[in-house]
Amino acid sequence: MHSLQKFAGAALLAWLPLSGASAAAQRIIPIDPARADKPGFMVIIDEPGHYQLAGNMKVADPNTTAIEINADNVTIDLHGYAIQGPTRCQQLPAPCWPLGGGNGIHAVNRSHVAVRNGIVQGMGNYGIYLETNSASLDHVVVSRNGRGGAVMFGGAISNSAAENNGGDGIFGIDLKVSRNAMRGNQHFGLAAYAQSSFSNNRLSANNGNAVQTNLKSAANAGNTCNASACP
Repeated sequence: MHSLQKFAGAALLAWLPLSGASAAAQRIIPIDPARADKPGFMVIIDEPGHYQLAGNMKVADPNTTAIEINADNVTIDLHGYAIQGPTRCQQLPAPCWPLGGGNGIHAVNRSHVAVRNGIVQGMGNYGIYLETNSASLDHVVVSRNGRGGAVMFGGAISNSAAENNGGDGIFGIDLKVSRNAMRGNQHFGLAAYAQSSFSNNRLSANNGNAVQTNLKSAANAGNTCNASACP
């Protein structure tokens, strides 16, 4: 598997624990990174299954979505590769540019969607947008996406990183957020609502180095904000 350190800062990823879990024994469906299923969407997934990216995916414009999920029970294994769009966020807090409607991985009204093991960066809209109450992200880096890193409506995010995105690093409802790094995002590192919880996360330099998250950390939750215990 290609090292994630090829695509993101070694200092950040050195903190993230390595995944020792192997994929469940099932047929793996390869994703050709050069696919172009229809205008505006590079890859459209219409069937349940375990999908694995076969190489780095280059997204040509900010309005194109790399992977659109139109089925339940889908796992996307990025296999150490990157989904790379054209948006740049090198002058934060200035706006990222160019913005657009394209997402790295997108699903609406689906269930049991999992994304793991790779990087999504430079998308015109969001890196990952999963409108599902049973989603998970694990060992994923969302970086320098135009309007934000990851958006989820229910589920778990673990062992991942959100950095230098043009909005919130992670945004969502009813999230369990654990063992992640969130830094340098234009808005909150973590903005989560309803029955959300977070533990053992590191947040720094988000929101103009002001308040890092909208959540109140429990005293024993192990979250740090700018190297001190989150309030």
